[in-house]
Amino acid sequence: MYKIQIGTICLLIQLTLSAQSYKIDYGQTQKQIEILNLDCLHERGFTGKGVTIAHLDDGFDGFDKMEVFKYSREKGLLKKTHDFVHNGKLEMKGNGAHGTNTLSVVNAFLPGEYVGTAFNANIVLAHTEDNRTETHQEELNWKKAVDWCVENKVDIIASSLQYNTFDKGEGDYSYKDMNGRTTIITKAADYAASKGILVVAIQGNFGSQKWHYVTAPGDADSVLTVGAINTSGIKAGFSSFGPTSDGRIKPDVMAVGEATIIVDPDGKIRPGNGTSFAGPAIAGFAACLKQAHPKRNNMELITAIRQSASKYDSPDKINGYGYGIPDACRADEILSDLDFAVENWGKRINREMFSYKMSKKKLWIYPNFSRKEIKKVEICNVLEQTVYSQNGKKKKLRLKRFKPGNYVLKIHLKNGKRLVENLLVK
Repeated sequence: MYKIQIGTICLLIQLTLSAQSYKIDYGQTQKQIEILNLDCLHERGFTGKGVTIAHLDDGFDGFDKMEVFKYSREKGLLKKTHDFVHNGKLEMKGNGAHGTNTLSVVNAFLPGEYVGTAFNANIVLAHTEDNRTETHQEELNWKKAVDWCVENKVDIIASSLQYNTFDKGEGDYSYKDMNGRTTIITKAADYAASKGILVVAIQGNFGSQKWHYVTAPGDADSVLTVGAINTSGIKAGFSSFGPTSDGRIKPDVMAVGEATIIVDPDGKIRPGNGTSFAGPAIAGFAACLKQAHPKRNNMELITAIRQSASKYDSPDKINGYGYGIPDACRADEILSDLDFAVENWGKRINREMFSYKMSKKKLWIYPNFSRKEIKKVEICNVLEQTVYSQNGKKKKLRLKRFKPGNYVLKIHLKNGKRLVENLLVK
């Protein structure tokens, strides 16, 4: 995709000029921020402000006293809490530290020492994981929390929980169950997505074990599933592999999960391992994009994040990289293109290599080169599944059988290059 629209260029110039004084000293988190190019988006002024992220985890011990969350407390960013394990008020002690660790990746803010990916985002905390057991009740707790999130108008759910094996007598899941339609928590995650919530799940930590593959709810088709890399961009050995049992690419994208800098309830800043820490990094990434593009829905954000990633042109289905490492400012630009196209729907949209025009049931494509150079024109849904394909000779594509929604146009050239554009079918 290419940017030549005057309105978009002016927006970028404006943001660049206003960002010159907006510099952050990330301290120990600098590398895990920079590998996502998220510092670029922060410099544009997007730090998650006004976007609500719900964290579904075990406890959030120490949140009420930790120095790194003082900013969140003073700014009133904590909006709601509930304990679904004990069905009552959430206490900030005695429930566990995993949620504290994952929350720090997003909301901790102590310039010069530790800065999270979306430190200005609103916070909603739900205790769903009972550390004393591993039962299907915890999935049901998570499902209840989803309804609660819908009621409380949450924008993003960040959940660093993985389910495959359970306590004796509970009944384990098999790899065949990782098909996006079987487990309790996976169905709950897709339900949340259907309500407009962007769900960020983890790939799982079984890359070096017998299980090997993605865990629930990371197999859900409408969630953004995250695998782990180190700060050099190399996949962590523990990060689970793809695909889902029905052959879909998972993870979607990658973030730092090996030696991720996290914060413990006692305030200690240390490295930690797990896709658990890669997931919330991307949840914060998504919150910054949502702030920048408030009119874009959950699936449009996921699509842009995938398209910004390092392996989007040749995704890795087997080795656990998926679409690769996303680029925050690239995703921002993709969404700016989509913002412009939606606002000018029905008019001719000019890109560097081609132009197009949408009507209710037709799409016209006008390449800025010989049509003979086009090998194939393809339209995919937001799950990256091909729903229409034809050779490049025809200028007009009929969209009569398409349901209203978001689609991805891919123009494949004979020289191996591919042009990509996001479409809205009305």
